[in-house]
Amino acid sequence: MPRRENNKVDIKPSWIADSRNFFTHVITDTLESLRKNSMIELSHPEKIALSQLETQWMQHYMPSKHMPESNPCPLPVPKPKPRRPTVKPRAKAASRAKPDAQSVDPHTLDDHVNIVYRICIPPLRPHWQCRSFDLSIPAHVCKENLIEQLITWQLLDRIMELPQEEATAMFQKHVKKLL
Repeated sequence: MPRRENNKVDIKPSWIADSRNFFTHVITDTLESLRKNSMIELSHPEKIALSQLETQWMQHYMPSKHMPESNPCPLPVPKPKPRRPTVKPRAKAASRAKPDAQSVDPHTLDDHVNIVYRICIPPLRPHWQCRSFDLSIPAHVCKENLIEQLITWQLLDRIMELPQEEATAMFQKHVKKLL
């Protein structure tokens, strides 16, 4: 999925166009209304003083100095929120057989030789975790796959609730009793 690049948009300074001329218009409109208003009758010296006021005001008032300040810098682009990785809960690592132990094909061994037989039980019920059990059994039991017939739901319900060592001991005792 390609990443979206942050497009930097050149933002021009922005303000309301009429706001720049607001002060100029206020004074000009006031002076014009004084001249043209029929209700206020100005004398000739007042009219001359009014025109002098207007010229002085235009000389000293510099509209460019009274312009509103704009924000010429674009607004900062917000940083994207970091995604949280979706982590699925993993089962605890099952206890391993001896690290120096090698896997051996039981069909090449004599029937009376004891081997370590690992049985992995997946989480068949929602509250179970994947677990493995290392059982010490004779090679002929592995060759004939007799362990599978000994596993029952009642046994699984008991051993999957116990801690690993206790469950392995109970499973080993159950296998020895039925063999």
